[in-house]
Amino acid sequence: MPVYKTEAIVIRRRNLGEADRIVTLMTRDQGKLGVVAKGARKPKSRFAGRLELFTHLRALLAVGRSLDVVSQVEVVDAFAGVREDLQRLGYASLLAEVTDRATADRHAAPELFGLLQSALGLIRDDDPERAGLWFFARVLVLTGYAPVVDRCVVCGRRVVSPAFSFALGGVVCEADRTKDPQSLPVSAAAVQTLGFLLQATPPVLRRLAMTPPLRAELGHVLQRYFEYRFDVRLRSPSVLERLTREPESTSK
Repeated sequence: MPVYKTEAIVIRRRNLGEADRIVTLMTRDQGKLGVVAKGARKPKSRFAGRLELFTHLRALLAVGRSLDVVSQVEVVDAFAGVREDLQRLGYASLLAEVTDRATADRHAAPELFGLLQSALGLIRDDDPERAGLWFFARVLVLTGYAPVVDRCVVCGRRVVSPAFSFALGGVVCEADRTKDPQSLPVSAAAVQTLGFLLQATPPVLRRLAMTPPLRAELGHVLQRYFEYRFDVRLRSPSVLERLTREPESTSK
């Protein structure tokens, strides 16, 4: 049975049979892979603790008939701090779901792998919400769906009172808003910040300050635009919303 090595991050898991597990990996060189970890759920499995969600690892995989099989695993970075905090866990889950939805099986995307690795580090060590917004924006760039935010996507003129068109792919001016009756009014601050997020690198990102209302507006726009472009409905944002509300309700 031929074997090969790959570097990967675990983005999804599900049980198979009584003791096995199907693990979805985002790999650096082969894109998204579904693989089988045989016996992974047994108490004394050699994979115990090594195939947790969001773990960055090196794996030796054996080519199988339908799914390849995990033979060996070496942990590069467990990102344990991500799983120890509910908010960080929620944003890491969002990253994993977006990655899963934005990639096809065995379609190499090394830049997306690097983006996911960087964003997980930011979620663990920095502001998880800001990292999530940045990841959303950068995924749109890497997949070719970056919205036009510096001018009207229809006429190319500077926009004073912008609206965002998911169908047209960016901001529209007042005159062209009629071309998409479902365009969403957005603040100038949101448009400016979105333009920054589309271009930002991690060192520069850490200097970005955003008010809670601006974060909420950006999150809404980015989520809806991603869902429109990829024709999906993301589950993680609703879970995140419940997680952020729980601390407020328990403190009252």
